[in-house]
Parts: sequence; C-alpha cells; structure tokens
Amino acid sequence: MTIKFEDITDHTGIIINNFDASRDVNDKKIFQIRELIQKKHFICFRNQNLNEDTLLNFARQFGTLESYPEKDKTKKNIQIFNVANVSSEGDHLSEDDPRVVLQKNNSRWHTDSSYRFYPALFSLLYGKEILPKEAVGGQTQFCNMLLAYDDLPKEMKEKLQPLHQVHSYNDIRRLEPSLPELSIEEKQGFPPVTHPLIRIHPDRNMTKSLFFTSNTSLEIGGMSFKEGKELHSWLVNYIENKKFHLTHDWQINDLIMWDNRVLLHRVIPYDYSKYRRAMIRGTVEGTTPVYGPFSQIN
Repeated sequence: MTIKFEDITDHTGIIINNFDASRDVNDKKIFQIRELIQKKHFICFRNQNLNEDTLLNFARQFGTLESYPEKDKTKKNIQIFNVANVSSEGDHLSEDDPRVVLQKNNSRWHTDSSYRFYPALFSLLYGKEILPKEAVGGQTQFCNMLLAYDDLPKEMKEKLQPLHQVHSYNDIRRLEPSLPELSIEEKQGFPPVTHPLIRIHPDRNMTKSLFFTSNTSLEIGGMSFKEGKELHSWLVNYIENKKFHLTHDWQINDLIMWDNRVLLHRVIPYDYSKYRRAMIRGTVEGTTPVYGPFSQIN
C-alpha cells in the first residue's frame, strides 16, 4: 500500500494515517519516508501502538541510534529518552525533580544533540500520555530555519556568516542550576563543541539555514560576551515570527519524526504539577559535522 499523506502547511509538515510503525517496514516505504521528511521536514504518524522496543526498531531503519548521555535519566533502553514528568514506574514527578527540570529546559528553542560534534539527524517522539484538551500548553512547536535564514536582512546574513555558537551539554546546568552536577565521565564524554550559525546543506543544493539553540547556551562566539548575548537574544526574538512555525497539537498515540538539521523545536510550557505528560524519544545519530560558509565540503 502506498503511503498516503496530507500537508500541514505549505512549507513544513505532513500527516500520515495509513501506516503501522510497529511492524517491519520494507525498504520502499523507508525510502518514501526519507523523501517526505527531506521535503517537508516533519511527519506525524497517527494512531500508533508502540513501546520502547518497537519505537527503537522503527528508528533504527533510518540510521544508528544515539545513547543518552546520562544513564540515570533512562530506564530500560539507553537509546530511549523519557520526555516526561512521569517516572518509568508511572509516578507523577514533582516540578523540582531533575527529570522534570530537563523538560522545562526544553521549552527553549533547540535542536536535539547540538552538543555533539555530529548533531542528531532525526528524532522520533511517541506520545503515551498527553494533556487534556482543556489544558493550556503541552504542544510541540517547530521553527523552519531554512525559511528563517531566507527572510533575514542582507546585512544580518553578512554579520552572521563568520560566527559560531558554543554548544555544551554541561552548560545546561548554567541555565538550570538546580540540576545535579554531571560526573567526570559524563563531562569527558561530551566536551563543548562549536557550530556555525549559518548551516550549509549539501544534500539540499547547498541551501542555507540558521543553526543555533537556546537550551545549551545564550551567547554567540566570535564577538564580545555582551555583544554575543545581545545577538543571541535578537535571533531568538526573530524566530518567534509565526510564519516560520508549525505547532503540533498532540493526539494520543501520535508518533512524530523531524529533521534536526533544519528545524528547531520546543515544548509549550504547561502546568507540570497538575498534568501528566509522558513521551518516549529515539534519536538517529548525525553522520556529518555542521557545514558552514567557510567549510571545505568535498
């Protein structure tokens, strides 16, 4: 059966209804999905029935999976990240629990695993428990950074061209000081990296996108600390423009998949103490560094 889909917006996102990610998927359909996500960057597979194992089996068909940096934040599979204010045992966690604080940090614009030298390629997030319709917040919002770059003023494109941002997993503690310190082994495994603010995409005819985050640092390298913070703040405000956005309103058992190379995302804050929200995520490793305007691309 051919995969049938409907567009969400003209620039980002499709919905697929006639698909079961829990079963073995043939190469032809995986190729179709790769083509669709290359073109539309975000896919929502409706009405799935997944657990950790079946989610990982599906995700592995798109590449090698990342292991999460902090083993105590996972339970059964180190490749699964619990995006939840609910424990693996089903308990509603308090707002000051480190696992919940990490979820709050995800309300800042980011792309997954930007703290790695090869940042994540795809993320796949499955909604096990979602907020009731009357609740405020809880959506996952995306920003198309290809569009955001294209819409930049010429003088800003020129200003950004030589600049990088430092991405540090440990620096999440600077933004969220209540989190416990990382172990020496965890720090050594994920030292800070830098990525260019303008990303070049060889597989998209050398098109360009913005590439920065707000959940690992709030500054830009290549200028003074003050100037870097001001520029970062300008960029965050700039991408608040709704014409770049897709907002996913969750339905139970949705599986969403997105391309981290061209989309930023964030969770819209909600009442963490009142509502339960439980999702599991698998992440496909990137295979290349972030190419910038001055990279030597073979």
